[in-house]
Amino acid sequence: MTKLISIECWEPMGRDRSVRQPWSDVRISFVAEQGGATIEFEPTLVSRARLERDLNFEREYQRKHPREDGSDTIDRLASVVEQFNNGAEFYVDSKSTDDKIPEIYTSREFIDQAEAEKMLAHFLETQRITEVAFQWIWPEIVCGPLGVTAKT
Repeated sequence: MTKLISIECWEPMGRDRSVRQPWSDVRISFVAEQGGATIEFEPTLVSRARLERDLNFEREYQRKHPREDGSDTIDRLASVVEQFNNGAEFYVDSKSTDDKIPEIYTSREFIDQAEAEKMLAHFLETQRITEVAFQWIWPEIVCGPLGVTAKT
């Protein structure tokens, strides 16, 4: 039986299938079995372009601040890049099997709704949840960019 997965996204990608983003925070929710409790995850979806930018930033920061040890982060991000260089399409980085806020990486250069759905389907398979369909929900409260106005 197909499970309907609701995706809440507070960013433009949640509203428009054509929008591409380097990363996105989403909330997914679903009921695994009839009458069961709602299951929720709040993953961060990360594109390869963003991953490589973050890795380069961490390496540069480490070079400028050698007394601070950022090697764990550098090693973790470099490992994901290596997985992609070896042909992986997705990578799930989580602290444990029941981690509710994993980072899900894609080897693609950007994320749009279609790619986000593939990433989430891959993640859900790691949770033994298969046969899924997605519905995007635009939350009632959206945090948009803030502007600064000057009084004259």
